Amino acid sequence: MALSPYLCTNCGFWQRSFAPPTHCPVCEDHRHVLPDDGYEMLGPEQLESRSGVVWDELEPGAWRFRMAEPIGIGPMGYVLEHPEGNVAFEGCGWYSDAALDFIASLGGLRVVSASHPHSYGALWRLTERWPEAQVPLQVADLPWATAFTATRPYDSALSLAEDLTLHHTGGHFAGHQVLHDATRRILFSGDALKLDLDPQAERRAVGISCHKAFVKNVPLTEAELRGYRSTFAPLDYDQTWTPFEQGANAGRAAALALLDEQLAGTPHAGFVAVAQ
Repeated sequence: MALSPYLCTNCGFWQRSFAPPTHCPVCEDHRHVLPDDGYEMLGPEQLESRSGVVWDELEPGAWRFRMAEPIGIGPMGYVLEHPEGNVAFEGCGWYSDAALDFIASLGGLRVVSASHPHSYGALWRLTERWPEAQVPLQVADLPWATAFTATRPYDSALSLAEDLTLHHTGGHFAGHQVLHDATRRILFSGDALKLDLDPQAERRAVGISCHKAFVKNVPLTEAELRGYRSTFAPLDYDQTWTPFEQGANAGRAAALALLDEQLAGTPHAGFVAVAQ
């Protein structure tokens, strides 16, 4: 059955249904909040006319995609140019026809994925345009992929190329994953990490945090913190890019300092200063 995709304007999650859904599983999950005035669900035609998409190249071959007027929590999507085939990680809330054409001009996509459901965005637009693309997800998050289909479930780690690897972290979501770009020395951390940016310099992080639920200020458990540390410690990176921030100065040292402070005391969801 050909089901239509619908966007929840409260959080930005897409789901497919035979009619506009009456509820959103992300909003009703314990990590999120319900809409004050009830649900509003939008179809693709409304998105194409309602909000444009803008993109820019933050690092050579690393492109950021954003909605000009964000809907929901407003995650950003990334496209990484790669000689073995380009990789999309994290999903912008919408990909306009113009944005899809631009990605095609870069050579299209070989891999489409995201860290967890909060940043799935409109990945379904990418998988429809490039149906041959591999779609890897950690197996625990498969039930959340309701607008697109995962084609490559995996357990603990998955190599996408010699220098690009997905790592399962769990924690924030059971199937939460991060992408390590060894060549660019960037960790696409999803919501495993959160950055507080300098208002005068959008790429400069002044604080770093981790959480089970950022909006509700719920911390991770000690076991989850140890899991994060065991994943991050072997990875060599200088930058942390979340679905919302691109910190050029917060790398592995900042993440480990945060986790060590948490493990030495009581876990919390607050920010820890990034050493400058």
